[in-house]
Amino acid sequence: ERISLIELNYRAAKKAISSSMFSNASHYLKEGISLLEKKHCESHHRLWISLYVSYAETEYCNGNFKNVRDTVDSTIAHAKNFDDKVPAYKTLCLCVGSVKRKNIDATRIGLDVLGQLGEHFTLKRSFVSGFAELFKTKLLL
Repeated sequence: ERISLIELNYRAAKKAISSSMFSNASHYLKEGISLLEKKHCESHHRLWISLYVSYAETEYCNGNFKNVRDTVDSTIAHAKNFDDKVPAYKTLCLCVGSVKRKNIDATRIGLDVLGQLGEHFTLKRSFVSGFAELFKTKLLL
């Protein structure tokens, strides 16, 4: 019964999103999230993640950036694997990158995600090390 109501809210939100009615979509998603119980994180994990990611995306479209950050944090905390986190990180990068003078923060988030995938980069590179990497790349091509 409860899951049916959550799914109904999710479907209503998706319909609202397809009509660019992001405020309505946020309302439906927030309602669906409020009906979730801890046990649903395990038993209906895909629905749980979909609700949270969609809510973060609609809040981004509505310009409610604090809600985006909080929702992304919840999504990441409940993610079972890295694939669950990717759409949340994408939304967070878009959100942070859209705020004036915050592009460096979006870059840091992207570099952190790459680090989690085993590709480590730093923002602080010397000219010499950067040139050496460029030369190595050209040799590989």
